[in-house]
Amino acid sequence: MRRQCHRLGRRRFIAGAVALPAAGRLVPPRGGVFAAGADRIRVGLVGCGGRGTGAALHAVSAAAGVTLTCMADVFADQIASSIAVLESRTRAACDCPPERRFVGPDAWRQVVEADVDLVILATPPAFRPGHVAAAVQAGRHVWCETPGAVDAAGVHRLATAAATAAARGLSLAAGLARRYDAATAALVDGIRAGTWGRPTGVRLRADLGLPWFRPTRPEWTAADAALRNWISQPHLSGGHLVERHVATLDAALRALGDADPVEARPGVRPDTVRYLFADGRTVDAAFSRRAGGSGRCEELVFCTGGVRDLRPPPTQGGDPLRTAMTGFVAALRAGRRVDDAPWLCRATLAAVVGRDALESGHAVAWPAAPGGPPRSPRPLQSIHS
Repeated sequence: MRRQCHRLGRRRFIAGAVALPAAGRLVPPRGGVFAAGADRIRVGLVGCGGRGTGAALHAVSAAAGVTLTCMADVFADQIASSIAVLESRTRAACDCPPERRFVGPDAWRQVVEADVDLVILATPPAFRPGHVAAAVQAGRHVWCETPGAVDAAGVHRLATAAATAAARGLSLAAGLARRYDAATAALVDGIRAGTWGRPTGVRLRADLGLPWFRPTRPEWTAADAALRNWISQPHLSGGHLVERHVATLDAALRALGDADPVEARPGVRPDTVRYLFADGRTVDAAFSRRAGGSGRCEELVFCTGGVRDLRPPPTQGGDPLRTAMTGFVAALRAGRRVDDAPWLCRATLAAVVGRDALESGHAVAWPAAPGGPPRSPRPLQSIHS
């Protein structure tokens, strides 16, 4: 992974971000304008764990006429537990009979190629770039969980798929839900506007406990055990920094005006990475998972006129993930294209570069974020307007 990150220079990222696939059949997109909200939106779910089930629940609850029609997972018991939750809460919005519940390593492809409008991708992150590329190739709108990849090559592939989606008018939304939380949006907008002076740096700290773990059963193979505990498998999750903290890094970079850092290097303290920017500003990120972790998190933005916490008190706006999905469905119905890919690529790349700096013990230069965000970015709430 470290070698990949060093080899993928600026020119290659830019070239890959704008190039469309030269091979393969491009299927005309089924999505687009859904007339006056009257048309049915068919949803396919790939990855039936907790996050995938939650995203599907948010989708079918977003509006009338949104229906879950097919599901895929490597393991049949994952589908069974997921459909039980979904049918118990939204039975009328589930039209997913057993013959459309696909099981096995290639089950995801059956959903992508099924008669669906929107595909929710919630498998382990290592599979995300390939699944996004296939979904776009098939002409589907995509909801993609974070992170978008586990290495620089995966980010490059994701950016290429996103460029294809843009060229074809397909939407690609990401699970960067904090971008659609009203309180966070107001705070970040205030920081960027200079309400508390010029932002000079960010400090992120998280001391978390160990992730969930599923005890091995006699009937599982070694591959089964690894997949069922993917969160602790770096080749599947990208490691704890990549898997857990893409959204946090995205919020920090957003607060600093969406400038790309020039490099990441190991910090003074263990488990800390420092991102350096061309104008001298820094983001210090310390992320750890350990037995007995305190669970304490800190997200502070230092401004010339004071310090602001990026984690505002909870509001009555509800679950940001639900808010983001509801806005996404509304945008599809209205024929408005959603494109979270620049933010997803940039935040994922930040996590990957930071991890590589920590693992190597050396500074890692920042390759140009593929398909990077525009210099005058859209408002955070744009998919709802």
